[in-house]
Parts: sequence; C-alpha cells; structure tokens
Amino acid sequence: MEIRYLSQEEKAVSRKLYEEVFVEDEEAFVDAYYEIKAVDNRILGAWEGGELKAMLHRNPYTFCFRGKCVRADYLVAVATRRPFRHQGLMRSLLIKALRDMEQEKQPFAFLMPADEAIYLPFDFRLMGNEDEEGLASLDGAQLAETYDLYIEKDEDYRKRYLFGSEWETTPMMMRLLHLPAFLAQIGAEEEQSLTVAVTDPIVAGNQGTFRWEFTKDGSRLVPVEEKPECTVSIGELASFLSGMTGPGELLEGQEQENRSLVREKLGRIRVLEGIYINETV
Repeated sequence: MEIRYLSQEEKAVSRKLYEEVFVEDEEAFVDAYYEIKAVDNRILGAWEGGELKAMLHRNPYTFCFRGKCVRADYLVAVATRRPFRHQGLMRSLLIKALRDMEQEKQPFAFLMPADEAIYLPFDFRLMGNEDEEGLASLDGAQLAETYDLYIEKDEDYRKRYLFGSEWETTPMMMRLLHLPAFLAQIGAEEEQSLTVAVTDPIVAGNQGTFRWEFTKDGSRLVPVEEKPECTVSIGELASFLSGMTGPGELLEGQEQENRSLVREKLGRIRVLEGIYINETV
C-alpha cells in the first residue's frame, strides 16, 4: 500500500471515490467542489495496484486567532472504499496528515465529524463552536468583538467559497498540532510558569516535560528535566484551551503536591472564549 499526495492531474481520479461514499451530495455540488476547492487543496490517498482505496482532503483556511492570521487545514472528504474499510487505511492517512501539518507549523487542524468517536483516538476534541443564527453575515471586525478564533473571509476565502456551503449548526473538532504556534496566542492574567508533562502518541514534537512560561499576551514551552506539576494528553489540553473543560476536570484523577496552586495557575490561563466556524467543506 502506497500513501502519498495526489498530483493535480490525479485529483480527478478521486472524484469516483467521493461520489461512491458521499451519495447525498448533488452532482452540481460535487462539480463545484472539484472546480473550486480542489484547485489548491491537498488530497492524501492510499493506493494499491494503481487504484485509490482511501483518501482525505486538506482544505486550507486562514484564521484570525486573537488578532494574528494563522493557517489551519480543514480535513474533509475522509473516505474509504467499502471493501477496504477496517484495515487501518484511514488511520495511516490521518497520522501522516497530522504529522505533515505539524511540520508545516500549523497550530491545529479541524474537521466536522460524522461520528465524534471515530476521531477521539486521534486526539481530536470538540471545540465549542458557536452556531447562533445571523453570525454568517458579520464581518471580521464584528466577529473580533466576541470571538478569539474565527475564519478570515478574505480574498482567498471568496475565491474558494462554495455558495450554500455555510451551515449555521456545525459541530467541529480540533486537534492541536504545532504547540509553539498555538500557545504563542495563549496568555495568562499575570506572568507565571507551570511545569507540565504533555503526552502525544502521534506528534512526537509535542511530547515531553516543559516549563510553560506565560506573559499576558502569550506563552511558550521550554523543555526541562523536572518533576511535572501536572500531566495532560494533547487531547485534554485541546479541550482545556478551547474552553470545553475547566482546571478541575483537567486535574481529575491526578495527584499533585500543590494541587490548589496548580489549579490557580490553570485558572489564570486565558483560554479561548469564542470560536466560530460555519463551513462544511
């Protein structure tokens, strides 16, 4: 089995698999998707005998993340031909895509799950996406008043936009990738440091024990050889930083010598207070 990205010419080959799996999408929508989205996305495929058995699409988006523009890929069209399911093909594709995006210093990846349970083993976590009616009509300045993380609807966005592809009730999952890029936007109410051990079975660069140093505007991880004040998985960290869980839940089941102090430090971290994504592809 060969895992590789499709060339621009090969992208048309993936349409057969798309239509085989996503039967609910109308032909006109698929036409538009391949004419617009597939122009500059990346399609990772599993090949055998010259045939595409499974694929996932990495569709690029630009986010405004607390005033800074960052790129993050939307994983869509995650599909495997029925005879080849439950053979680990999608796992191989996801792991390669996540590692590649981390190498590109993307702070996170996101997707809209058909089933949340599929992606939990890969440390994707629900990200508290807002779905209030009318948000799609707001511009960036208006969104910035309430949201810490939202998609920039710039010229590139308008070129890639598919009419009717926005949906007001969109559950999204996030996967932290390049921690330095993400944590650069995560500050605290006051300067502080916290020694934390992070576990990540997929992205090796995220794993280790670090002194997490905070200013009011951002933070960074410095590798250390010290006893950690707390230990978190990369998935637990995503839930905490996206505001889905609190300090108490993050520390649940752990034994700390200074539990109350660690909880106070965690409580001072400026986690995301608003996330708004209303895309479907």
